[in-house]
Formats: sequence, structure tokens, C-alpha cells
Amino acid sequence: MLYKLASELIALEEQLEELTSDTDRQDLIDGFLTNWVEVQEGLRSKIDGYCSLIEEIEARAIARQEAARRLTTLATVDLNKVKSLKASLQRFFELRQIKKLDTDRYRLTLAKNGGKLAVILDSRPVENLPEGFKKTHIAADNEAIRKALESGEVLDFARLGDRGQSLRIK
Repeated sequence: MLYKLASELIALEEQLEELTSDTDRQDLIDGFLTNWVEVQEGLRSKIDGYCSLIEEIEARAIARQEAARRLTTLATVDLNKVKSLKASLQRFFELRQIKKLDTDRYRLTLAKNGGKLAVILDSRPVENLPEGFKKTHIAADNEAIRKALESGEVLDFARLGDRGQSLRIK
């Protein structure tokens, strides 16, 4: 581990991993903190250990995210190789007009794709398509709404929310 954690913090982490509900996790953490502060001495030391647990889990999460990014990149490279290999084999079948071929382990078939036919539009801008053949998407302009509210304008359909607060650990 990156940091020496007290056995009670390790037990807390194990209990957190067993729980599936966010509510249950929050109840466990709230109870742990309340009990910890009330029953034991050395608030600063206990909070320091608790922050160490947070930092340990965060470091592990970051390492796992990096591993996931690396594996995703490797998987993408492999899938691109598969596409290229299959495309080459398909071209080989097409050039030699092979429709079916059985090997010791595989049965290959050159077949037409199923599903709906692709729609191919000419190069005109979508706005110039006839009515009935285009969709219009309307969305709130949050930046314009925010600007109006910040300048003091009263809007009966929107208001600015609170920032809330967060705990920063350095």
C-alpha cells in the first residue's frame, strides 16, 4: 500500500466494497465517522488516517483508469487489425469470385449485408431539403439564459442555482 492504514480503516474499506447501495455506503461512513470521533481520542490523528484512506483509494482509481486507457488503446489497435485482415480476405474472395469456403475450423461465406439500405444524400446543405425531409432540434441556450440572469433580468422559466460546497484535501 502507498500508506500505512490503521486496521479499522482497512475494515471500513472492505465493508464499503461489500455494499451495493449508495445509501448503505453513506450510512456506514456517517456511522463510522460519528463513532470514531465520539469513542476515540485524537481527532486530528483519526482524520489524518481517514484522509490517507481517501488518498489511497483515489491513487488506486487513477492507476486503474490509466490501465483501462492503455487496454482500450490496445483493444482498438487489435480491432483495427481485424478489420484490415477481414477486408483483405473479402477482397481476395471477391477477386476470385469465391462465395463459400470450408476449412478445417471455419466456414466462410461472402454474403450481402442485411438491414435497411443506406440513404445517400447529395451535397446540398440540409437546410435546403424540402419540408418533411428534415428534422429541427431545438435546445435551451443556457449561455444566453445565464447571461440574462447574471445581468439582473428576471426570467419566469429559469433561475441560477447554488454553487454548493466541497471538501478539499491537500
